[in-house]
Amino acid sequence: MKVDELTPRTGRVNMPVKVLSLEEPRAMDNGTVICEGLVGDETGTVIMSFWNDECETVNNGMTIDLKDARTNLVRGYMRISLGKNGSMKEAGTSLEEIKESVNLSDLEYEMPRFGNRDGRGGGGRSRGPPSRWGVLMKLKRDTGNRKFFNRDEMSEEQIEAAIKEMGGE
Repeated sequence: MKVDELTPRTGRVNMPVKVLSLEEPRAMDNGTVICEGLVGDETGTVIMSFWNDECETVNNGMTIDLKDARTNLVRGYMRISLGKNGSMKEAGTSLEEIKESVNLSDLEYEMPRFGNRDGRGGGGRSRGPPSRWGVLMKLKRDTGNRKFFNRDEMSEEQIEAAIKEMGGE
């Protein structure tokens, strides 16, 4: 697998990646330690979350082999992590050619919504056409547009204008 093949729901990620940059570890309220780093290969980059002891295992410039890692969304942006079942080890070879111009974590994805808003249940029904926000996010992904859109600060007219600006209907 290569970085450019990752989607927000990819599981069982097995691939080598090079650690390009690494934040200082920070402690969360529950005592967990996290650090994030930019990792990549010849097809692109993505932010990886390292937890607890993993933070001490990796270094800038290191190439690591990921086994059974997974992707997820953090506030609408893709991250990769080992999760409960994943593992990593230092790779026997180094990746030299990294495509830093493509960062999958720069793309904003629409967060999945769970449950039914009207409270009546009835799963399995079609949700109808996608929302205009969903249309905008799909256009953004399809065109590779890196512009940031904040759903909470945009009016319906601004969403429509952004859709038209990207060539949508």
